[in-house]
Amino acid sequence: MSTPPKSDAPLITPNDLAEADGFIFCFGMMAAQFKVFLDKTGGLWRTLQLAGKPARIFYSTGSQGGGQETTA
Repeated sequence: MSTPPKSDAPLITPNDLAEADGFIFCFGMMAAQFKVFLDKTGGLWRTLQLAGKPARIFYSTGSQGGGQETTA
């Protein structure tokens, strides 16, 4: 077994979100690393640096119900 080569895609930090016009996140099962990334944005929200920026989050699940189960 070997690890895949590292990607040339740039990595962003939470502070980079303050420079963005808006942002879109898309994921399946949220990885622990992404949860940490979102946790680190707390200071940006507290100081209103992300206020007014358009944001979207898309997700999908691989389960039979697709995460859209209803309760009675």
